Amino acid sequence: MPNYQRTLFACNLAGFIQSATMNLSPYLFIPLSRLYGITYTQIGFLILINFVAQFAADIYFGQPVNKYGYRPFCVSSQLAIALGLILFASAPWIFPGNIFIVLVIATVIFSAATGLLEVILSPITKTIPAENSEVNFMLMHTSFAAGIFAAALFTTLLLHILGIKMWQLVVFIWALLPLTNAFLFLGAPLPEITPENQRMKIGELLQNKIFILSFFAIFFGAATELLIVQWGSTYLEKGLGLSKTVGDVGGMCLFAAMLGLARFLYAKKGAGLNLNNLMIYGSLACLVCYAVVAAAPAAWLVLAAFGLIGFFSSMLWTGTLIVASDSLPNTGAMIFALLAGGGDLGTAAIGQAVGWFSDRFAALAPAGVAAEQYGLKLAIALTIAVPLLSLVFQLLLKQVAPHRRVRS
Repeated sequence: MPNYQRTLFACNLAGFIQSATMNLSPYLFIPLSRLYGITYTQIGFLILINFVAQFAADIYFGQPVNKYGYRPFCVSSQLAIALGLILFASAPWIFPGNIFIVLVIATVIFSAATGLLEVILSPITKTIPAENSEVNFMLMHTSFAAGIFAAALFTTLLLHILGIKMWQLVVFIWALLPLTNAFLFLGAPLPEITPENQRMKIGELLQNKIFILSFFAIFFGAATELLIVQWGSTYLEKGLGLSKTVGDVGGMCLFAAMLGLARFLYAKKGAGLNLNNLMIYGSLACLVCYAVVAAAPAAWLVLAAFGLIGFFSSMLWTGTLIVASDSLPNTGAMIFALLAGGGDLGTAAIGQAVGWFSDRFAALAPAGVAAEQYGLKLAIALTIAVPLLSLVFQLLLKQVAPHRRVRS
């Protein structure tokens, strides 16, 4: 049997790179706004483009990956991420009169590449021979949480040390990681894909009740998790008045650390636990935490709520993938591609809505009230509906796809 240690290391690093890349832009929103006048609607559009490009990649690459195998896509995804980040950082030099156009193009490139990673990393780690395949799968998604943590911590600290005018250098540094990982994937053994004659047809999959409920469960579950990543930094600074360093390190790093801790604990101690129940209780807990964030009774409570959202939302994406893929095993990479698309689409649509509502509410702010703060707080208040809908679909999913627990 091949030694898959290099494969697992490359996949874990790719998961780290994927999340750091897709969540890097939010920590640059304040510098981009101050230096180039980027608006909240434009910020929301970058979030939308980020996840729409990922969604398009999820949908498009499912079939090619099933046909050609994992390796060409593992390597090319890393090179495309590096290209997109370099282009993003070069935007002020390429089109100084309107950098937003270049930012959009760059975002499409690296976001599509991170979407491709969603198609390949989950099935690779789930199908590598192991006594409990959920362990490798969950550890890879733990590295995803580590990428969120690193994007928050290192980007914020580097911007604090170097100054916001040096944001381009920070992005260039991040671009070095995927270039390195491309070489790791070149020599790593990779598992075989389920043969075509054994796979469920895509038309059958799209009509399957388990798939449909899983799609909507991950649509709202992913948004419950990733809205904090996309808008948390801006909300803490502009909505609550915290400094960027305190908000990003105290709020976003706590969120990412708790997200990673929960996934790590499940990987090590989760055998025998019922994922359906974890996702139901997690959605319910996130509903309470989002209410605390929206009410903002005190800054420290909001920071604590960010951490708890990280912990309780940790299974909503990964758990849905496990439950659905275990219930529909003969789908190859396609089940992961389509469900990842559902998660990206949910985060894109709701992330854009937050930006749009922020600007609309700000325009309606009463006299004497800080318009920007007013708009953000009301927009965040509307997002309480997201974990509520996640709860509804997880309850329905449990009825048709009960989790088959792994006994230790």
